[in-house]
Amino acid sequence: MTHLNRQERVGTGLATGSMLVVGGSVAASSLLGGYPVLGGQGIRYLAAGLLLAVWARLRRTPLPRPAGRDWAWLAALAVIGLAGCSVLLIEATRVTSPASVGVVIGAAPLVIVIAAAATAGNRPTRRVLLAAAVVTAGSAAAQLGGAAGPGPGSAWSGTGLLLSAGALGGAVGTSLLAAPVLPRLGALAVTIYACGLAGVLLLAAAAVASAAGGPPILRVPTATQLAALSYLAVAVTAVVVLAWYAAMKRLGVDRTGLFNGLIPITALAAVALTGTGTITPLQLLAALTVLAGVLLGLGRTPPADAGTANQAGQLPGHPLPGDALLITAGHDG
Repeated sequence: MTHLNRQERVGTGLATGSMLVVGGSVAASSLLGGYPVLGGQGIRYLAAGLLLAVWARLRRTPLPRPAGRDWAWLAALAVIGLAGCSVLLIEATRVTSPASVGVVIGAAPLVIVIAAAATAGNRPTRRVLLAAAVVTAGSAAAQLGGAAGPGPGSAWSGTGLLLSAGALGGAVGTSLLAAPVLPRLGALAVTIYACGLAGVLLLAAAAVASAAGGPPILRVPTATQLAALSYLAVAVTAVVVLAWYAAMKRLGVDRTGLFNGLIPITALAAVALTGTGTITPLQLLAALTVLAGVLLGLGRTPPADAGTANQAGQLPGHPLPGDALLITAGHDG
């Protein structure tokens, strides 16, 4: 990747590492069957936010305070991008097959590229748009290339499609709703505030549902469930979200969004490594297609003018940071 500068290479590594960790979340989530969804996800996000806040305090890293519209963006990010996406994704896999859900979620790179350009008032570059289409096609092929799982949830359903579409919206929102506040607050602060808000919201929703006769807010987890919740809170939430937003500051929303296509690929790798399934030739070809699409999108097209920030690899209105390492002084996440 000699065409990428140092910050872009760091961003590529952060985004790739994030998706490698997220691939393991499929196995972790499958171990939470029967555990209260709202309460469990609430604890996941609240624990992640508190963990990062304590870590920032120990490092004496100052956290910028949100002001005015920042809170509105953070609230929307917590509701749509974190809490909403997690709950809808879990509910979708209960009524339809994970492969079917994955096909819908796999469209995230293409949606992010188009939506990011639309909100910026311009058109996506042909290179990035083509790359997103390639990644999306490869992601869908990876999901459909294996045998459908047994059981009543193995077929498409209207409810499953709606829930999957909602989860797709949440996945897209995770990037787009964070973009306006990342330049001022930084990746670390955005992650802490959004996770904290999402955790409180989900626990409040769980309390309301429990009072209305629904499942309990929380339940004493088994050792397996505790391990799964810990992995989701620490690795998939605290580490991944922080690294993802740090990558966005270096690559921009559109190019970082391409890495969403790696999720089904890393999930397939996890399945193969754990011996719980096999990878078909079509899935292997799909994995190579996704990789080709990501590499295509990382190539830089010279911007038409100096104001085209995303094409230079950073968020609009935010210059590329210097040589600061990840998570330093609350300035670079």
